[in-house]
Amino acid sequence: MLLTTPRLRLCLAAPPFDPSAFDWITDAPGPGVWELAGIAARAAEVEWYQPPWGLYVIVRTADERALGGIGFHGPPGPAGEVELGYELAPAARGAGYATEAVRALAALALDSPDVRAVTARTIRDNTASQAVLLRCGFTRVPVPPPDGMTHFRLTRALG
Repeated sequence: MLLTTPRLRLCLAAPPFDPSAFDWITDAPGPGVWELAGIAARAAEVEWYQPPWGLYVIVRTADERALGGIGFHGPPGPAGEVELGYELAPAARGAGYATEAVRALAALALDSPDVRAVTARTIRDNTASQAVLLRCGFTRVPVPPPDGMTHFRLTRALG
C-alpha cells in the first residue's frame, strides 16, 4: 500500500521490516521506526497484523530518500480507536514532513468505517511532536493518564 502527499510517499513496510529496501538519510531509521517495525512483527507472529495498520516508511519524493517512519500500533480496537506513532531523522525535522505524514495517515484511518478516533502519545517535553499533532487537528486529552505521557485524540467529523 502506498499513500502520497504533495512531497512524500508513505510506503507500507510489511513485516519483517527490511530497511535495505530504502535509501535512508543520515541517522535513519531511528529507534522509533524500529519500535513500530517491532510492533508490526509481533502482530504478524500472532496473526494480528492487518494492513493497512502497520509501519509506513516516509520517503521524500524530491530525492527518493527515506526520512523516517509513521505507523499504527495495531488495528482498530473494540472502541474504534487506533493509535499512531512517528519519527523523523533529525536532519528531516522542522520542514513540515511530520505534519504532512500525520495528516495523511490520520485521514486514512478516519476513512475506515471501523475507526472513530485516532490517538497519539508523546513524552511531556516533546513540544515539537505535540505541535505537529495540534496542527493536524488533534486535541490534548484533558485528564493526565497514569503512563505520564501526553495523550492526543482526533475524531471523525460528524456530518
